[in-house]
Amino acid sequence: MLCDQQIRHYETFGFICLRRLFAPEEIAEIRGAADRLWRAARGGGPDMGAYQHVAPFIESSRELSRLAEDDRIYAPAEQLLGAGFVWAGSEGNKGSFNDTQSHEWHCDRPGEEEPNYARLKVMLYLTATTKETGALRVMAGSHRAPMYDQLDRLNHIQSRPDVKPFGAAGPDLPGWAVEVEPGDGVFFNQYLYHAVFGKQVDRRYIALKFAARPTSTGHMQALRKHGAFSFHRSFVERERPRIRQMTAALPAEEWP
Repeated sequence: MLCDQQIRHYETFGFICLRRLFAPEEIAEIRGAADRLWRAARGGGPDMGAYQHVAPFIESSRELSRLAEDDRIYAPAEQLLGAGFVWAGSEGNKGSFNDTQSHEWHCDRPGEEEPNYARLKVMLYLTATTKETGALRVMAGSHRAPMYDQLDRLNHIQSRPDVKPFGAAGPDLPGWAVEVEPGDGVFFNQYLYHAVFGKQVDRRYIALKFAARPTSTGHMQALRKHGAFSFHRSFVERERPRIRQMTAALPAEEWP
């Protein structure tokens, strides 16, 4: 559970890091299960250090799917999103998707018509990261207007790191590096501007995504736009109260 100060930190700055959320032995088991999914996704071949992005991810693993209902993730998510929040998918990432070893400043949900619709991403790290080796960098408070709107130009130059709309290269723009150890969890608002520089080959993390209970057509369209319904049917058919709660508001006819 989050204390009042932690909730205020998240609401004000758009993120919070929970240290030692999972013990080393738990992380070893989680990483083993994640490695099996990545191995299956590449056809069982050896790990050659290539970038892998797999989504949906935890839904297809009985071991990993428990993360979605684990008190250490579920309880804070409910505090930040409110009762009746919904599941919005997961992904598993390893390595870097480009030669620059970076992911320039951006917002996961740019230009949303309903920017006040609460969206939460939980990053569970399986490897240590520092400012120089691929730590998540965030621009505190950028999940709210007017800063959210003023930074929109960053979303359009992700493939052009040479373009400097604010007169400075990505790594030099003001941001906080959230350095982590395996087992730490970063909870952040998906409207928050963030970046990564200096990614390592072995950088691995699992991302779990949640959203407040949809109460309008716009909310449902926002969820559909970003693939919130693309999870395995086996995930939602399990007889687990928390899983049922997180999927009850989503249209079953759209599940794969």
